[in-house]
Amino acid sequence: MDRSSVAMGDDVLPHAETIDLPPETSLSDVVAYLLDRHFLASIASGKATWILVADSPLAVVAQQWDEPRYLVDSSRPINSFGADGRVSLMFRYWKQPQRGFQRVSRSADGRPPESSG
Repeated sequence: MDRSSVAMGDDVLPHAETIDLPPETSLSDVVAYLLDRHFLASIASGKATWILVADSPLAVVAQQWDEPRYLVDSSRPINSFGADGRVSLMFRYWKQPQRGFQRVSRSADGRPPESSG
């Protein structure tokens, strides 16, 4: 398993880790185990969001939520997400937009819209 870094200081040590679990361990039990071990970094705003991926997205874990939101059946055994007894999990950090961030649409010629005020 591995995870993305959230800041330069988070890159001091590698995040990749190998753990051995019984193949019938459910996805939800694996995620709970990793969360109990504080595998994911927290950020000061309290809103770090992670997407757990194997071959495809499996769950979303957010620092501000009480529980992960699963995109697949969380009772599935972990070995069902890999091959040859090996499963590769990656937590991808999903950066939150900064406070006050606004999308600016552009016209067909690429210019920003004119201010209306």
